[in-house]
This record gives sequence, structure tokens and C-alpha cells, in this order.
Amino acid sequence: MAMPGVHRILICSVLAQVVSISRAIGCPAYADVANMSNDAVAHFDIAKFPGMWYEVYSHNLPGLTSGCHCTRYNVSIETNGWATDFACRKGGLPASVTALHSDNTFASDPKYPGKLTEAWKLPVGHTPATAYWVLDVGVDASGAYEQSLVYSCTSELVAKQERIYLFSRSPTLAKDDVEEWMSYLKGKGVDTSDVRLVPQDAGCWDVLDFVV
Repeated sequence: MAMPGVHRILICSVLAQVVSISRAIGCPAYADVANMSNDAVAHFDIAKFPGMWYEVYSHNLPGLTSGCHCTRYNVSIETNGWATDFACRKGGLPASVTALHSDNTFASDPKYPGKLTEAWKLPVGHTPATAYWVLDVGVDASGAYEQSLVYSCTSELVAKQERIYLFSRSPTLAKDDVEEWMSYLKGKGVDTSDVRLVPQDAGCWDVLDFVV
């Protein structure tokens, strides 16, 4: 028969394992993964975010964006928030365009202006809002946003799903910039194993079958 003290040790051990598993499957807090030492993140300005963003590297959404080439997002400001017009060509040219639209709210916490959410438009209504966290921003000499690192995480009962996006105003990113962001994410405990280069085929948007 186990002694009461042994019972307590066993209970504490089990609880410790539960806490450890919960942390492993739970999503991090924004402040724990965002580069708050970067002034462009600490004082993120949504007014500088609109315009075309090319998805250079990402962790694709199974089915929805699997096989996408030439992925880009046209960001705009709406009356009560911000929006994106997503477009890609699955498999590249001459595939037709896959197009989606999102209507999104501004950050609710002024301490974290880059802690955004995103809700995709459906035939009726929108998807539930999910995290669209701007973790880091690269700026040019004038302070304009030229690169952005975006993260999304959803936590389920036994697992979490992380989505990572490396955006640029042009269809490419410098190798050093990519490696720096990958190292940064790994240091924050973010799984980058499924991040892949998104093919940005030459002339992909020269075909005038779709305009965003």
C-alpha cells in the first residue's frame, strides 16, 4: 500500500506533466513571440500596412492554399477595420485564380497594435476570427513597411496549429532575412518545419484574367 507521501509525489508528478503538455499544445501570448524591441512592432501603424504583399514563405493551409503559386495579398483600410484580397494560382500558370476576401478588425489592445485578427468572407457571413499577429516588420529609409513576419496559432484539445507567413513588398526576400526570421521563430519555440518557399512565377500576374 502506497504511503500518503508517495501519493502526493505521484499527484505532483502527474500535474507537472499536465502543465508541461498544456504549455506545449497551447498558443503563446503575443508579447512572448512578437519582436517588441523593434519600434515598428511596438508602435505598429496599420496605416502603413495597406498595399500589395507577396507571400514569399509560408506554412500553407491544407486544401485551401496547398499548391499555391504567386500568392499575394492586397491590404486595404475599411471604415471599421482592415481587409485583404487574397489571390494565388494553384500550380502556377495557366491555372485560374483562387481568390478570397477577408474583413478584419483593428487591434483591441493599444499595447499591442500588431495583434490583429482575420476573418474570411463566406457566401453567408465570415469565418470565426483567428489570430493575425504581426511579429516583426522591416522598414526602408523612409520608415515604410517593406517586409513583415506574420503568425497565427489555434489551440485545440490535444494539439496546436501554427501558421507562419513571410511577406515582402516584392516577390523575393533576401536569404539573410529569411534565415534571421527562421532563427528568431525557433528561438521563440515556434515550429518552422513546414515553412516552404512559395513559387512566385515570372509573369504570373501579367495575364489579365484577374485584378486585385
